[in-house]
Amino acid sequence: MMKRNTLALAVAMAYAPLASQVFAQQAGIAAPSVEIEEVFVLGEFIPDEKRDTSEISNVLDVEDLSKLGETNVGISLSRVTGLSLVGGKYVYVRGLGERYSSTLLNGTRISSPVPFQKTVPLDIIPNKIVESLLVQKTYSANYPGDFSGGVIDIRTKSTPLEDFANIKLSIGGNSETTGGDGIYYKGGSEDNWGWDDGTRDIPLNIQQLSSEEFEAVEDPQRRGLGASFFNNWDIYEKSLKPNFTGEVELGKRLDVGEESAVGFIGSFRYSNQWLNRFTDFRRYEFTGVDGGSRQTVAYDQMTSRQVIGFNGFATLGYEINANNSVNLTYTLMRQTEDETQQNKGLSSEDDVTDGTFAQSIRLQWTDNEIETWQLSGEHFVPAFNDAEFTWRLVDGAAFRDSPDTRTYTYAENRDGILEVVTPNRQAAGDLREVFQAPERNYARLDDELSDYGFDFSVPFYLGDMDVVINGGAGYYERTRESEDRLFRFDLTTDTPDYVPIMFPQQLFDRENFAENWVTVRDFTAGAANASGIFPLAESGEEVFSYYGSFDAQLTDRVRLQGGVRFEDITLNADAWGGNTEQGTINAVEQQYDDVLPSLSLTYEFIENMQIRLAWSETVNRPSLLEITGTTIRNPQNFQLYRGNVFLEPAELTNYDFRWEWYFGNSDSMSLGAFYKDFTNPIEQGKVQAQNDIFTWFNAEEAYLQGVEYDFRKELRLGDWFGIESEGWDESWLNLFTLSANASYIESEVTLLGPDETAADVPITGGRNIAQLNANTRPLTGQSDYLGNILLSYDDPDRGIIASIAYNYTGERIALVGSLNDPDVIQTARGRVDLLFRWTNDEFDMVGSGLELEFKAANLFDEPIEWTQGGQVYERYDLGITYSAGVRLNF
Repeated sequence: MMKRNTLALAVAMAYAPLASQVFAQQAGIAAPSVEIEEVFVLGEFIPDEKRDTSEISNVLDVEDLSKLGETNVGISLSRVTGLSLVGGKYVYVRGLGERYSSTLLNGTRISSPVPFQKTVPLDIIPNKIVESLLVQKTYSANYPGDFSGGVIDIRTKSTPLEDFANIKLSIGGNSETTGGDGIYYKGGSEDNWGWDDGTRDIPLNIQQLSSEEFEAVEDPQRRGLGASFFNNWDIYEKSLKPNFTGEVELGKRLDVGEESAVGFIGSFRYSNQWLNRFTDFRRYEFTGVDGGSRQTVAYDQMTSRQVIGFNGFATLGYEINANNSVNLTYTLMRQTEDETQQNKGLSSEDDVTDGTFAQSIRLQWTDNEIETWQLSGEHFVPAFNDAEFTWRLVDGAAFRDSPDTRTYTYAENRDGILEVVTPNRQAAGDLREVFQAPERNYARLDDELSDYGFDFSVPFYLGDMDVVINGGAGYYERTRESEDRLFRFDLTTDTPDYVPIMFPQQLFDRENFAENWVTVRDFTAGAANASGIFPLAESGEEVFSYYGSFDAQLTDRVRLQGGVRFEDITLNADAWGGNTEQGTINAVEQQYDDVLPSLSLTYEFIENMQIRLAWSETVNRPSLLEITGTTIRNPQNFQLYRGNVFLEPAELTNYDFRWEWYFGNSDSMSLGAFYKDFTNPIEQGKVQAQNDIFTWFNAEEAYLQGVEYDFRKELRLGDWFGIESEGWDESWLNLFTLSANASYIESEVTLLGPDETAADVPITGGRNIAQLNANTRPLTGQSDYLGNILLSYDDPDRGIIASIAYNYTGERIALVGSLNDPDVIQTARGRVDLLFRWTNDEFDMVGSGLELEFKAANLFDEPIEWTQGGQVYERYDLGITYSAGVRLNF
C-alpha cells in the first residue's frame, strides 16, 4: 500500500490555520478578489500567450476543448500540431513514440498502469477535470531530462471564482455496435460498475498455496484444486445497449476575512460503453524468394468490449492572502475493460489453403486505475521584486489488474470434428495468440511514486534589461511490482474420445477432474516452467534533480532564455520465480549522471512578427524492466519480452526554429522546422533463434526532422459582405473561425554500424538479435503527414457552439519486421467529427441554465488497416459514434 504519512502531515499543517477562520465566518459570500498573475506559457489559440512564452509550445484551454467536443485527453491532443494518437491511448509528439515523451499532471509525474512502460494511457483521463493542456516541444531545464519528443502537462481545474453546480446525462451509440448482437460471458454482479465482485479471484484454496506448493500436491487433492476454479468458459450472444454517461460537478467559494478565501471543486463521472469490432485477421510467412509469402492465418475476428469509466476529482484551495496560497488536489481515474474475443477460420504452419479450421476464444477483464494526491503552495515575496516560490508534495499509485483471463481453442481433428487444443498441439510464433491450449492467467501490476520538489524565480533589473533567475530541486521515486500466474489445462492419455469434443462448460466440469481426465499445472512453478519465463518482477527508479536558468529581455525585441539541469538516476530491476530467488542472478542496477543544457532566443524583428530558435541536449533512458536480462510475458498483449543488461541511454541533440505572425484581433500564423539527432537510440528487435521473443538494443544512430504549419483566422464574413447584425450584438456571419495545422515529418534509424551484423549486437544470456529485414527504416510509429482542420461557430448571443473537425494521420510502421518479414504498416486515415451545442442561461424550470448537445464522430468511417508486404494484416471498421446529451446548470 502507498505510504501517505508525509503527505497527510503536510496537509494537516497547511490547512490548520484555516479551521478557526472558517468556523468564525458568518454565512454569506462576499465578492471574490482575484489577483492576475503573469503566465509564461504558450497558447495554441491564444496569441498573447503564444507571444509571451520563451519556448515552442501549444496549449488547448477550456474554450478550445469545448469546441472540439472530445471526451478524453488523448483524442483532444491529436488536434494539436505535430501530435498523433496511436492505439486510441498514446500520443506521439512529432512522430516520436511514448518512450520519448513525458506526461505530467499539474507539472508532476503520474503513476502508470502500463506494463514495461512509464507512459500514461491518455484515454483514461476525462476532459471534465482539465483546465488546459500544455504541449511543450522544446526542452527547458524546469522539466524532467528524459525529454525527447515533448512534455504533455495536464493542468486541472483550480479554485473557482464563484459557486456553480451542474449535472449532465448523455446517451449514444455506434453504427457497428448499438442494437446489434455482441458476445459475452457470465461475470460478476458488479461488472456494470467496473468492479469485480470476486468472481474472477483465484480460488481461496489455491491462493493459500505458492506455485511450488501447488505443483507438489498429489492426487486426489490435486484434482480437487483443478475443480475449484469457477467454471465459466462458455460465451453467449446478446443485444448490445446504448452507451451512457453521467456527470456531476460543483464548485464553492467562501471568503474568509478581508484577504483569505477557500475554494472547492468536486466532480464525478461514470460512463458505460459497448464496442463491437469485426476484424479481418491475417498472418503470413515470407520466404525471402522474390518477396514471396504464404498465408498461415485467415481468421474472422469478433470482439465485444464493454468499457466502464469511473472518475473522481476534487481540489481544495486556500488563498491565505494576495501573496500566498495552498492547494490540495485529488484525482481518481479508473477504466475497466471487459472483453470477449472469438476467432474463426483457417490456420496452418505451412499454407492456409491446406489449413485446419479452428475457433479460439479469449475472455479478459482488465482494471486500470490511477490515483494521485497533490499538495502544493505558491508564495510571492514583495520585498524581493515579487519573487515567486512554489513547492509540491505528490503521492501517486496506479495498478493494472487482469484476473482470470481465459483462452482456449477448438480445432478440427483428423475426422474433421472440433476438439479442444491441448498444450502439445498449441502453436508458437504468430499463431500463438489464435491457437492456444486452455489457460487461466492472473496478472497484476502495481506502480507507486513520490515526487517532492520546489521552484523559485527572482526578477531583477540588470542595467536596462529585465532578467528572471529561476531554479529548483526535486526528488522522484517510482517502484513497481508485477505478478503473472498462469494455470494451463491438459487432457490425460486415457481420456475417452468424447471428452475433447465437449463444450467448455462440460469439459471443465468437476466430474472430468474427478475422473482424472482433465488436469491443471501452475506454470509459475519452476518444475512446470521450462521456458524460463519469470512470473514475478520488481523495478524502480530514483531521481535527484536540480536546475538553474535565466530569462533575459536583452532589448525591446530580443529575449534570451537558457538553463542547465542536473540529474542523478538509479534504475533497478529484478525478476524471479520457479527455481530462482528474488535478489539473486537476475537483479540489475544501473546509475546515470546527466547534465542537460538548453538555450532559446526570441527575436521580434517586425511588430507582431517574431522568430524563435532553440537548442538543447536531452536523454532517453532504458525503462524499468528493459534493463533486466530475463524473459517476461506482457499481460497486455501476451507477447514475450527479454530485457537487455547491455542497454545504454540514448543521447539527443535538438534544434528548433519557428516564425510567428500575429494579425487581426486574435489571428495568427506560424511556420516551424525541427531536427533531432540520436546517438544510440533504443530500438526493438527479436531474439536470434527465438523469434517469438522481443528485446531492446542500442541502434547506431537516427535522425528526425520536419516542418509544422499552424493557422488561425476569424472569418468575419458579415463585415466582408456588408451584412449587418439585425438586432443582435454581432452578425452571425462574423462568428466563424477557421483553424488548421499540418506537419511533414521524416526520420531514419540506422540499426547497425559499418561492417556490423546482427550477431555483433549482444543481448542477455549470450544471445544476439535476430537478423534484420533492413538496416535503415523510419522510426516506429512515425507518420509522414499529420493535419487538422477545424471550422467552428461560437455565438454567445444565441447560445450556439458548432464545429466540424477533420483529422488526418499518415501511414506509419506499427510493428518492426525481421529477416524475411517486412514491417507491418498502418495505413493513412482521415476522420471527420461534428459538434452542435445550444445553451439557454435563462432556463429556470429546474436550474439556472440548460444545455443541449449532439455529437457525431468518424462520420466517413474510413477503415483502420494494417498491411504487411502489401497484404492485409488486420482490418476493421471503427463505426460512426454518436451521442445526445443534456446538462442542467444550477
